[in-house]
Amino acid sequence: MVIGGDVNGGVGDTWPENHQLAAEVPKKRTGRKVFRETRHPVYRGVRSRKGDKWVCELRDPHTATRVWLGTHPTPEMAARAHDVAALAFRGKSACLNFADSAWRLPRPASTVAEDVRRAAAEAAEMFRPADSSRRVRDTEEGDSGGGEGG
Repeated sequence: MVIGGDVNGGVGDTWPENHQLAAEVPKKRTGRKVFRETRHPVYRGVRSRKGDKWVCELRDPHTATRVWLGTHPTPEMAARAHDVAALAFRGKSACLNFADSAWRLPRPASTVAEDVRRAAAEAAEMFRPADSSRRVRDTEEGDSGGGEGG
């Protein structure tokens, strides 16, 4: 089984447009009730956490361990992170959330979890909405102030 061929492609590498899309392949029903409430209805590998945050993780098919891909302010950012990891681990057979993910997103240097996590974070940041970064900055400034209480 060739793993590195799909991940470490060169500059001239072209990715075919024949990837499966999450919208075309229905998600499996879950047996655990807590995930029915938190899983995103469309995006694979994305679930909500504490209302306004979205998290993403994916199983490495070679080691059967979970690779944590981070917490994001929007489900779209988390879905892009998932697509990077899916392409890294599954190559051409990956089921993607977005059709343009195969050619638009960065590739990890290897299939090591840390490299995949780094590339997924970079991909998510590429799609951060402008108002989301302002909201995060305002929150950080508010937390560092004098505040009430003592």
